[in-house]
Amino acid sequence: MQNQFEVTLKPSQHKRRITNHVIITSDDSTGATHRISYNPKVLLIVTIILSVVVGGLIGVIYFEKQQISLEKDTIKERDAEIAALNTTNNDLTVEIESLNNKIRILSDTVTTKTESEAELIEALSGQWIPDDFPLTGSATILDSSDAEDPMIVLESTDGATVVATAAGVVEDIADDAEFGNIVVVDHQNGYKTYYRNKGQVMIKKGDDVVSGTTLFIIGSNNERLCYQISLDGEYLDPMNMIDING
Repeated sequence: MQNQFEVTLKPSQHKRRITNHVIITSDDSTGATHRISYNPKVLLIVTIILSVVVGGLIGVIYFEKQQISLEKDTIKERDAEIAALNTTNNDLTVEIESLNNKIRILSDTVTTKTESEAELIEALSGQWIPDDFPLTGSATILDSSDAEDPMIVLESTDGATVVATAAGVVEDIADDAEFGNIVVVDHQNGYKTYYRNKGQVMIKKGDDVVSGTTLFIIGSNNERLCYQISLDGEYLDPMNMIDING
């Protein structure tokens, strides 16, 4: 009886480990040979890692370049804005200086106008202050009284005239026991002047007069004039008010 054996071979459960070798030879006299072993899987992994690292570096470098480019563009835009603002500022400075010049001119004009108006008001106000001489021509002072109602008595020559000493309104014309007639002029500022003379009155009650308006004409029978000034009802010394020339 013949025994038969059947043998079945199973594949090995262990994976074969593949190792590649790189042989480096030298052509010098020693003829040395070097062998470097490497695992293809490890090499693949290292290659992938290096690729990722290099790709990442390239990406970072590209991103940095993009950022730098954007920053340069931003700087250019800001420089352009600054230049525009500087131009606007310069224009505004010129405009402000021009306006300041106009303001100075207007201020000087207003000041000049104010001074002119003040001078005009002063001049106009002065027209109502009785400080002129009440006679034309030359005259002699006969009496200057320091009594309760101070007055002066003047004597002039034939042909002279008795005149108002400031602007005002004829308040009253009446008879005077000693000098014949009296003319009262109200100067509308507290001042009143009184003119006593025997001549014919040349104005009427209510007339407006100015300095130099004729009130009487001096003749051979009325050479004397009695003149008085009052302020707010109190008589003043006419010698302290009138302007005497010569």
